[in-house]
Amino acid sequence: MDKKQRIIITMLELVVKQGVYATPMSQVAKEANVAVGTIYHYFNNKQEILEEIYKMINQDFGVVLMANLPDDEYRKQFETVCLNFFNYYVGNPLAFKFMEFVAVPPLISLELSESVREYITDVKDFFLKGIEEGYLKDAQLRHLMLTTVGCITSTIKLKEKNAIEITNDVINQTMEMAWDCVRKH
Repeated sequence: MDKKQRIIITMLELVVKQGVYATPMSQVAKEANVAVGTIYHYFNNKQEILEEIYKMINQDFGVVLMANLPDDEYRKQFETVCLNFFNYYVGNPLAFKFMEFVAVPPLISLELSESVREYITDVKDFFLKGIEEGYLKDAQLRHLMLTTVGCITSTIKLKEKNAIEITNDVINQTMEMAWDCVRKH
């Protein structure tokens, strides 16, 4: 892992663990095993590192969510997208916590939030297809997507708090609830 990557990963770990404002650049440098000046060689400030993390996670979404879609009915594809999302966050708890607690205004600007939408164009197109073909409710695209995400993240939050054990039944129930929330009746 190169120095820039170590800085990014260290910042991710620290801000998730102790918060943005409680994470000084000197600590990032020490734990990334680089000089403070090295951080400023790659980034102008802490905000730029946070924005880089945010972009990286959103780029991952664009690839991961649409992976391995079956040549099957829309609902099965929908479940695959949801399961991909679930598995990404369960497998990347730091990314989950970052997006839940750090990647919010005012730390992440509306402009940056808008700019990363290009990474999830395929996901948006998938939901639009569902609306157009009558599988999903005729609602605002963003609302449908966030409602779906909300069902999944609720289960992940319960897992994080040790309030629920993740079993195949729980995963299947989560996918079913997500589908029920957005499907056209």
